[in-house]
Amino acid sequence: MRMKHFLQKVLGNAEPFLPYASALILPTIALFAAIAVSSLTREITPILFFLPTIVVTAWYGGIKPGALSTTVSSVCLTTYLFYLQDFSSIPQIPTLTQVCLLLAEGYLISIAIESYKHTSQQAVYRKKEKEYQTYIAHLEKEKEKTQGEVKARDEFLSIASHELRTPLTSMLLQLQTALNNIQNVSLANFSVANLLNMLESAEQQSQRLTRMINDLLNVSLITTGRLDLEIEETDLVVIVKDVINRFAEKLDREKITLELEAEEKVLLFCDKLRIEQVITNLISNAIKYGNGKPIHGIVGKHNSTGVVVIKDSGIGIPKDKQKLIFARFERAVSSQNYKGLGVGLYIAEHIIHAHGGTISLSSSPAKGSTFTIRLPLDRPKY
Repeated sequence: MRMKHFLQKVLGNAEPFLPYASALILPTIALFAAIAVSSLTREITPILFFLPTIVVTAWYGGIKPGALSTTVSSVCLTTYLFYLQDFSSIPQIPTLTQVCLLLAEGYLISIAIESYKHTSQQAVYRKKEKEYQTYIAHLEKEKEKTQGEVKARDEFLSIASHELRTPLTSMLLQLQTALNNIQNVSLANFSVANLLNMLESAEQQSQRLTRMINDLLNVSLITTGRLDLEIEETDLVVIVKDVINRFAEKLDREKITLELEAEEKVLLFCDKLRIEQVITNLISNAIKYGNGKPIHGIVGKHNSTGVVVIKDSGIGIPKDKQKLIFARFERAVSSQNYKGLGVGLYIAEHIIHAHGGTISLSSSPAKGSTFTIRLPLDRPKY
């Protein structure tokens, strides 16, 4: 084991010198090869033995080892021509020509290989540069997206903390007032009607708080991918009518009319409670943003699709914010003018998509909004 580490260390330290060692060793091997072949035939030009060594050395070592290999090869060729082939001691023109030719070819080959590798490396670097630029642009977009999400999240947390605190404060105030009246005021001077009003107000705030907590829970379920559906066959018309009946008191109190056009029956497979949640959100928004004007609902079917339309004539939504309202932690209106967490449509869209359906919006400022839900009548496929 120690020997293995020793060899690895030695070879690792010697790696920078291997090209230069090859420039010395390979021409010598080529010289012996030329001598061996010359004993069999003299028709092969000895330069052919040295050029491959120059090419190999220049390719793997670079221009400097290539030049060194060219010089050593020229010395070996000279040795082969003058001393091993019984030529005259006086250099002959053809002999000098071969040596000069080898020198010229060797240097040119080294330069050409270096230039080619340099060009190839430039191409590789340019390609990598483009890849890095693309990746950096992607990171910058992700950064902007993340910064936007963080900003929206912070705003959402600020709104949520305020919205959650409001009903709690109101409930606490009502209960403290009731306790104070019961403990410190004569029961004869404390009417049951006042107590009922306080308890009803506390109940309303409790219901509001429950809805907000449920919204936060649904956001968590969607984010973690745990929004499960309990599919059953049900009537879409019945679902919408039930939701409208729950809003009857609120509609009467705020003097808002809600007209419904519905077919006799639209049977489909869905999670009844989740679809009720979506319809409730759309009608609640129509009341909140409808400026007290009439609301129109439609329930029917088209081919193999169940359709629900909720239309109001309120403030409407600008075109540049219509996609925004379906995003998490985003709002199309000021949180100072309109209360709420602003996650209802985000939840609604994910519920509809989980059923294999779609929810779309058509709206113009001051002309109201129309939400259209399309749900497959067949059992959803997962």
